[in-house]
Amino acid sequence: MSSFLPENEIHRTVTEPSRQAEIVRLLAANYRQIFASAMAIVGRPEDADDIAQDACVVIWEKHNEFELGTNFRKWACQIAFNIAKSYVRKQRRHGVGLSDEALAKVIQMRSAGSELFELRRERLRQCLKKLSREDRQFLASCYRSSTSIIELAAKQGRTPASVNSKLQRLRKRLTECVHRRYPEGETL
Repeated sequence: MSSFLPENEIHRTVTEPSRQAEIVRLLAANYRQIFASAMAIVGRPEDADDIAQDACVVIWEKHNEFELGTNFRKWACQIAFNIAKSYVRKQRRHGVGLSDEALAKVIQMRSAGSELFELRRERLRQCLKKLSREDRQFLASCYRSSTSIIELAAKQGRTPASVNSKLQRLRKRLTECVHRRYPEGETL
C-alpha cells in the first residue's frame, strides 16, 4: 500500500494526536492570560478578543515549534503580545494608538509583572510543600471543587465558621511564607 505522505510526515501524524491534545489543553488553560497580554497593549476588550483569537491561530500553526515541558504561557503570551504590538502600529497609522515610548513602557511593565508573578507562584509552590499533608488536602478540597464552605463543613463534620477560620489561617501562613525575605543562600 502506497502512502501519499512522506515517511517523516507519517511518523509525525502517528505521534501528533497526543501533542495536539496537550496544546489544546494548554491553550484552554492559558486563554485568559493570552487575552490579558493583548488587553495590556490595546486597552479595548473587543480588540483584545480579536487579537487573542488571532494568537490562538498562530499558536496552533506554530505548535510544533513549542517544546513541551517549557513555559507555554510565556510563549503563547509573547505571540499575543507581538500581534497586539502590530495592531497598535497599524492603528497609529490611522492616528490612534500608543506612541513607541508609551508602548515600550507598557512592555517593560508587563515583563516585570510577569516575572514577579512567576516568582510568587514558585514561592507558593514551595510554601505549599511545607504544609502538612492534611493542610494541603484541606486546601485542595476548598479550591479544587465548586463546593461551598457550608457543604465542605457538612462533609467534614465541622461548622462553617471553623472551616472558614482554618482556611483564613492557612491563607495567612501562605501569604507570609511567600512574602518572607530569606537570608542569602537560604531558600523557602
